[in-house]
This record gives sequence, structure tokens and C-alpha cells, in this order.
Amino acid sequence: MRSPTPVSEKSKSSRPEPPLPPALLIQRGGSSIHGSGVYARIAIPAAHVIVEYRGERITKAESKRREDARIARVRRGHDSCTYIFDLNQRHDLDARRGGNISRFINHSCEPNCRSELDRGHIWIIAERDIAPGEEITFDYGFAFRDWADNPCRCGTAGCVGFIVAENQRWRLRRLKRTAP
Repeated sequence: MRSPTPVSEKSKSSRPEPPLPPALLIQRGGSSIHGSGVYARIAIPAAHVIVEYRGERITKAESKRREDARIARVRRGHDSCTYIFDLNQRHDLDARRGGNISRFINHSCEPNCRSELDRGHIWIIAERDIAPGEEITFDYGFAFRDWADNPCRCGTAGCVGFIVAENQRWRLRRLKRTAP
């Protein structure tokens, strides 16, 4: 399950809608990371709000049921996308239903965007300047406990081979060093 970064305590106001409609900023296309991806149509400056991550609001129990079903498909050898975002203590957001183009943004171990949670909305925000044609990516921030079920295909120099939160990647690096 994806985990957005909560907005800092300093910021108490909700983010506005992106200054430009997402259709002017981004487009869907083929990706070497995972089949489909999202790309910048134009140059996007650092700190720019790109798109709101939208989807069906579901309970934690329903989220667990859907995620367990996805993991079961993965373990049977199927490739399975995850679109569920951790929203709060009671609810999650599943972009498989009611989602927009943001559900096709891929994970990267060296992302150019971040996800940010603000008053029940999840925003995708540029971490740095993004060039036209560059794939939009963010760190899904998965828990370490599920690392083996979530292979990473980002191919960056810092890739650890599995999708886990940045602050947990040291564990995978240590496992690789101690493996026979």
C-alpha cells in the first residue's frame, strides 16, 4: 500500500487544485518500468502540484481484502498493479475504481515527485524540475514486511530491486551483502 507524506504542521490550508489542468501537464504512455507510465508534456518546475491522486474511498478492512487478493495473484505468478493509497486510520483510496491518470505513475527508488497527504487529498508534487518527456515517478513507500511481493523495475543506480520505503532500503542492502 502506498503511503503519502503528511503535510507539515506549518501548513494548515488545503492545497489548491493544480494551476494547470493535468491534461496540459502530463500524458500516459508506454513505460520500461511497468507497462504504462505518466510523462511530462511540458517542463514542470520543482514544487509544482501536478495532479491529485483520486479513487474510491474504502475502509481499511476492504483495503486489506483487496491487497490480500492482489498479493495472492502475485504469488501465483501474475503481475499485479497496486493502486491503493493509505489515506488515514480508517480509510484508504483505491484508484482502480474512480481513479484518474495518476494511478499510472510508477514507483522509482530515485523519484522526481513525492506524494503528499493534505486534509483527505493526496497530491503528486514535483520534487525537482522535470523535463518534457520525462517519466513522472514517486516513491510508493511500501512497508518492509511485504518487500518480496513487490519487485522494483525502476532501473536507477540506487534501485534495491524491491519497492520499499526509502528509510527501509538499508535492510535490503544488508540482506544482499549477507546473502551467500
